[in-house]
Amino acid sequence: MKRVAEIMYIVEEEREEFLKNALNMDSEEAKVLWLCGVRNQQYFALNDLIFMTFEYRGNHFERDMEKMACYLDSKGLLIKKRRRDVPISERTTTNWWAPVKKLGTLLDSRPFEEDEEQDYNLYFDGSMSSKTEYYDIAFDEDDWTEGIHI
Repeated sequence: MKRVAEIMYIVEEEREEFLKNALNMDSEEAKVLWLCGVRNQQYFALNDLIFMTFEYRGNHFERDMEKMACYLDSKGLLIKKRRRDVPISERTTTNWWAPVKKLGTLLDSRPFEEDEEQDYNLYFDGSMSSKTEYYDIAFDEDDWTEGIHI
């Protein structure tokens, strides 16, 4: 499995329509993307930027992405300009995309030895703690990631 991530900028007047099409693909589009190895595709928004990620499951990434791009282009859904090709002065007036550079991977395998996980659960349940600690853990109610920030 290969994880693919991109960041996109869609001009404000086209953003709603782009997201509507991207998040509500028809069955033909879904079948083409599936045949091209795309799985678990997700979109996230941060201000004016859209972060898109998917898992690729296949053996011929470049070939599959080329087939997918041809199909998306034929449907008018392809963002043709890559960020490095868009002058800085035009980056807020032109649709563009850019791949996100992977910095590292964490927790891609189980970090515990056999039966060790139970000891950690006891510790974090408070059974092994001698005093109560309070941490400033905030949850943003409007945070769509449902994450906590420490």
